[in-house]
This record gives sequence, structure tokens and C-alpha cells, in this order.
Amino acid sequence: MNKQQKIKHWKNIFEQQQRSDLTIIQFCRDNKINVSTFYAWRARLSDKALPVKQQQVIPLVIHDQPLTQSSMIKLTTPNGYQLDFESTLMHQTLAQLLSVL
Repeated sequence: MNKQQKIKHWKNIFEQQQRSDLTIIQFCRDNKINVSTFYAWRARLSDKALPVKQQQVIPLVIHDQPLTQSSMIKLTTPNGYQLDFESTLMHQTLAQLLSVL
């Protein structure tokens, strides 16, 4: 593949990922693409003004209420990290933990 064909190929990959509504990691897994290679090509072609999908921020509201038994809160980030917390964790502590992510 020559340079222009590679550029066209990767632009097509980026468009497919955006249309898929999947995270980059999930899209790469499903299509057997190395995530590092995906990001490297995206950075290489970024001067071509490729559209980048914006991240969506979803507010997390925690209400204080008495719990009769302890349970777990599982938080999964868009890039696949999973965090487990006891539901009895003080909301201020949880807010501090989330602020460093």
C-alpha cells in the first residue's frame, strides 16, 4: 500500500469508528485493530482536521440515605477500567476519588 492508500484506509477506519457509536477500544477489539496503532495514525493524520468524536459527560448524583445492608457500586470508564466501591462509602470520599480520574 502506498502512502495515499494508507491515509485513505485510516480515514475510512476513523469514519467507521465514529459511525459505530462504539468506544475506540471496543471498535478496535471488534475489528482486530491494535489500539496503539489506531491512536498513532489518528495523531499522524490530525493535521488533516479529522473530526474527533466528543466525549459525553454524564452527571453522577449521590443521595444520602440510610442503607440497611452494604452493597457494591461498580463504575466502568469508557476506556474499560472498572472500579468497585462499597455503597457505604461517604459521597465526599467518592467525589475525591472520581476527581483524580
